[in-house]
Amino acid sequence: MEILFSVLMAHYNNARFLGVSLKTVYDQTYTNWEVIIVEDGSTDNFEEVISAYKDDARIKVYRNEKNMGCSYTKAKCVEKATGEIAGFLDPDDTIHPDTLAIMVEAHLANPRCSIVHSTHYICDDKLNIIKLAEYPKALPVNTPYLLVNDGSIHHFVSFKKTCYNKTAGLSPIREYDKAIDQELYYILEETGEIFFINKPLYYYRIHKGSISNLGHEKQAMMEHYNIATKACLRRIEKLKKSNQLGASYWIKRYRTRYYKLTLLNSFRKKEWIPFLKSLVIFPFVGGMDNIISYITKLPKEGLPLIKRTIAGGQKVLD
Repeated sequence: MEILFSVLMAHYNNARFLGVSLKTVYDQTYTNWEVIIVEDGSTDNFEEVISAYKDDARIKVYRNEKNMGCSYTKAKCVEKATGEIAGFLDPDDTIHPDTLAIMVEAHLANPRCSIVHSTHYICDDKLNIIKLAEYPKALPVNTPYLLVNDGSIHHFVSFKKTCYNKTAGLSPIREYDKAIDQELYYILEETGEIFFINKPLYYYRIHKGSISNLGHEKQAMMEHYNIATKACLRRIEKLKKSNQLGASYWIKRYRTRYYKLTLLNSFRKKEWIPFLKSLVIFPFVGGMDNIISYITKLPKEGLPLIKRTIAGGQKVLD
């Protein structure tokens, strides 16, 4: 029997797009699926729209008692999923007809992978394609995503539920709402390998009212840094307790990453005591090359580089 794929949808005030999104699930060439929808206190006509699917047992709807935020709602989506493989489809986006078939095939061919992901199209509010996203890509060899965190893992992302069950799960707190997907990728990376499919299998809609990070880049970056530093500390502690070959090397790499992120985050928050502490420690935990690189760039790039540092540019100090 074909394995079950759980399509996960965290819904909040996107009822006007929901029917189109669900239609692309019905249009899948892979037919053994369920849809898990967790409704997060919407004020739109969600109940009217979803009532059209009340007789389809594959569409499973759960409702939060009140608006709980994206992190809580996505964590609940995964909790309710019964499929061996799962993936989030935002209710304002759509997927290619072969998405589930390709993902299932890739997972079966790569049993050691916790994550299989593709690239996607960026679209306007009417789903007209604007461009192919350039940032999703395969990770460099022997380089964990936590040490890259550049958006390489992005829509469409699918994962093995058994791998997720080995983790502590997503943090159901509002403070992570704009970066909760990154936490998902970090915890899953700790349970398996990552496989990239260089095909656009997802259509990412940009529209007014979207909960995307457009216009909220600084806040999203802060939340992402908090999640990433937490992941660094978690991996360091796990490595300290292990007998893994090369553990000391990876502890150093994660410690360097931790202090680099702490340095940047405290600078942007204007928290000067943590900033000065990290600045003193950073060169002694592998950060000297980063600092020299930054100082070398300053004469050439000047003020724009400083502005990127303050605003939250992804690759400052890289």
